[in-house]
Amino acid sequence: MRIMLITVCVLVSLVVLIVGSQLWNHSQLRRGVLFDRQDLLHSADVFHVVSALKLKPGQELLEGVGRYVKGVEQQGAEVIYAGKVAFPKPRKSRQMPDLEWEAFVVSQYATRDAWETAVVSTNYTGLKNEFTRVWSLGMQRKAGLNFVVLLYMLQRRVRHILSGNAATYPFEPVEVPAERSLQVTAQRELLDEIVAENEAFSEDALVIINFQKFGDARQRSANSKYGDSMMSMLSEVGHGPVHIGRAISLEDDVDFDQVAIVSYPGIKYFAEMVQSKFYTSIFGGKQLGDDLSAPTVPILQHL
Repeated sequence: MRIMLITVCVLVSLVVLIVGSQLWNHSQLRRGVLFDRQDLLHSADVFHVVSALKLKPGQELLEGVGRYVKGVEQQGAEVIYAGKVAFPKPRKSRQMPDLEWEAFVVSQYATRDAWETAVVSTNYTGLKNEFTRVWSLGMQRKAGLNFVVLLYMLQRRVRHILSGNAATYPFEPVEVPAERSLQVTAQRELLDEIVAENEAFSEDALVIINFQKFGDARQRSANSKYGDSMMSMLSEVGHGPVHIGRAISLEDDVDFDQVAIVSYPGIKYFAEMVQSKFYTSIFGGKQLGDDLSAPTVPILQHL
């Protein structure tokens, strides 16, 4: 009986140590790499708003986004994340205005009523008028969901280690047919330019903003398998979902089901991923009724 009790205590201590280590690493990732200010635990009343920004011609990126961040903070919101769109033509939603968005800002309001009050104020109207367009989608989630997602990704990581399966990264590049070599070379050179430009803002993080409308049963099944493969890949490198919540329409009566904001270990990693055998073998499974998928690099640390 005593041996069993000691064994249980050792196992419990080990679990506490592992979870504590994961919490510490995740906190360091959020604050020091993603420059994400979200507390791991927060009130269920808080209301998140994800705003897409289109700058006016000639408006400088950091100055413009910094002005928006300062403006919403003056109205009592807390800015959680700000990111520069990293690729010129991200996956667009047919429900949103057809614009080349340049940045996304995630803000947290104490309640939805606080947002509703702020959005009709003359100060916020004036702030929006400083841009070509500001378009927002709400996100509501349960308290503690961050913690649940963190434990899920830890479980995925431990399961992968115990399985003995080969690591996904470093990626194996996809084989290119000879007749497409020139085209692919040009695409890779463009990717290299995009990587270099965006690493000037952040080398170690890429954050993808996803607005998702789920599809039919067949699409959901395919997308679930795709998502499972992606979560397994990201768990290996200590990244994955950082914000997940129910989408709330704030403009244009849009119909999205979910907002999912996911981190990757840098734009170079992402560029290598999209050119890999792994990703090209699963990408066809990404099936949604409608979605926006905008890769961004963190810029809040520069504002």
